[in-house]
Amino acid sequence: MATPTVLTARQAPGPKGEPVLGNARSFQADILGALQQGRRGYGDVVRFDGIGPLFPVFFVAHPEGIKEILQDKHRNFPKTPFVSDRWRALVGDGLICSEGDFWKRQRRLCQPAFHRRLVNSFGENMTEVTGELLDRWEAASRSNQEIDVTLDMTRLALSVLGGALFGANWRQDSEVMAHAVEVAIGEAYKKFGKFVSLPESVPTPANLRFAKARRSLDDVIYRVINARRTDRGEHPDDLLEALMTATEDDGSGMTVEQVRNEVMTFMFGGHETVASGLTWALYLLSRHPEVYGRMEQEVDEVLGSRVPTVDDLPQLSYIDRVVRESLRLYPPVSLISRTPQEDDTVMGYDIPKGSMVLLSAFVTHRHPEFWPNPEGFDPDRWIELGEQGPHRFAWWPFSGGPRKCIGDVFGLQEMKLVLAMMAQRVRVRLVPGHAVVPKPGITLGQQNGVIATVGMRERSRTTVSTAPRTAAVAQGCPVTGAQAAPPAVASGCPVAHD
Repeated sequence: MATPTVLTARQAPGPKGEPVLGNARSFQADILGALQQGRRGYGDVVRFDGIGPLFPVFFVAHPEGIKEILQDKHRNFPKTPFVSDRWRALVGDGLICSEGDFWKRQRRLCQPAFHRRLVNSFGENMTEVTGELLDRWEAASRSNQEIDVTLDMTRLALSVLGGALFGANWRQDSEVMAHAVEVAIGEAYKKFGKFVSLPESVPTPANLRFAKARRSLDDVIYRVINARRTDRGEHPDDLLEALMTATEDDGSGMTVEQVRNEVMTFMFGGHETVASGLTWALYLLSRHPEVYGRMEQEVDEVLGSRVPTVDDLPQLSYIDRVVRESLRLYPPVSLISRTPQEDDTVMGYDIPKGSMVLLSAFVTHRHPEFWPNPEGFDPDRWIELGEQGPHRFAWWPFSGGPRKCIGDVFGLQEMKLVLAMMAQRVRVRLVPGHAVVPKPGITLGQQNGVIATVGMRERSRTTVSTAPRTAAVAQGCPVTGAQAAPPAVASGCPVAHD
């Protein structure tokens, strides 16, 4: 009888990098590019050595390996501690940085806030905020003003989320909170980009700005929470109310501090991701007017001139494919990290205890084994994938496993409604000569923003055919002149949001 072959784990291959420094400088200069090159050169599990406390770094690119880490072995692969510590300074023990039994309890208590019925009820707020933005854009169009798409999408997403969290209270405090969020996010970006930073007790200008912004947010949040607790009248049906009234089977709920932490988590984890997704979608649509033309025809046929509702979304199938395809090419959360608590293996390779493991939707969404013409912007590829769709972890813009984003339905709904209204009224055109460079951080941003002009909708464009087309090939960028290879990426924190 033949002796069965015993497969043993082995060390992952990877680039040596520079003498002494290893891969440290390539990570600092272009983290996503370095990971892409690593996958192409060494396969689906790559070891990067280098100088500094983060190395060695293991990168897993294959969907099966990502499934092992995020789903099958998730208990041994919690979030990297220094990343959670950075978030904790802002959101406390919110969902984004809690672990274990406490995280499970909070997840159960938060889940009703994102029940589909409640999320659907926010549709009117989403279209109202979008309509106000489009009114401003139409005025900018008449005066030939340029717009900062990145900034406008950030403000839109924050206003939508603020309304969903606080109802009418958001209008009262929106300016104070928007400014505080902007300051806190800016300082958070800097903190996430440093492995070692001065403690908050050291009164540096940056620490003082961060603390002041956090106090401003806390003042408003605690005031609204306490007002709700003492008011015996009817309360709005918003996310805050869902958090405050959620209970376990034993009748226990969240403390005031826990409600505050989850409000902060949703505020910071929720609006930046949607803003990033919308900005990149408009960037892609400005480069592909034929895709935008098909969106225009779809909204004309389904909506005419009326404002879309959540009930219309199943009929806006092409816009759904546009959203999915833009999230494939530019997932807002482009990098996440995990750190094993014990020695483990992934796809047969050794992963030592305490190592940093990187996963990148940006890279995996371009894996040629799962995505033909991976650099092409091709919404109709989602028809060809059929009802089954891609491998569960070949497309994971909202993470996966037990820690999959709790607000994924909210984000997708918002993106579709916003893009449908834009297709009804305007076209966004990139300003020639303004380079759009991805910048990984808390989300996948743009190094210098996305600067554009707005053109008013011309109804004659609605004659564009809606028939599926032959797969589009990847194009060089008309703005930067770059070819279709993955764009150079500005340095920033690779693991700031998950």
